[in-house]
Amino acid sequence: MNNSPELEEILNQGYRYAIVLTKNKDLAFDLVQDSYLKTLEVNAPLQLPYFIKVIKNKFLDAQRRKQVKKKWMEKSTVQLSVLQPNGVEPYLEKVINELPIKQREILILSVVEGFTAQEISDLMEIPRGTVLSILKRTKDKLRTQLNEQKT
Repeated sequence: MNNSPELEEILNQGYRYAIVLTKNKDLAFDLVQDSYLKTLEVNAPLQLPYFIKVIKNKFLDAQRRKQVKKKWMEKSTVQLSVLQPNGVEPYLEKVINELPIKQREILILSVVEGFTAQEISDLMEIPRGTVLSILKRTKDKLRTQLNEQKT
């Protein structure tokens, strides 16, 4: 199907659809390229309905990532003071804010935002096992520090 009129037409239709989603020609072009590569990766036949679905899913994934990153940046700048009304003790907030950024990020995404280890893994582009390991070490560290503060 290389350089066939059918392929060009499907890519053009996908591009027009991507422009509708992104409202930007360059982003639409990138979206179509990524979607086409994804289709080739999974060795799926390039048919318009499937290709449109891949484009839509790629677009939605990118939008979710943007929202999560934006949310994280907002939380990162205000630290965890947003959580105080929900019962976070000041000493707990202090301990959490002293964590390295990666540990704090994984902890917040997991405990506060409710993301699964796999979702965090996909978001941060690190292996799921690494997420689980960092999360366990972070919780252990917090537990130890909080126990020390209580005594």
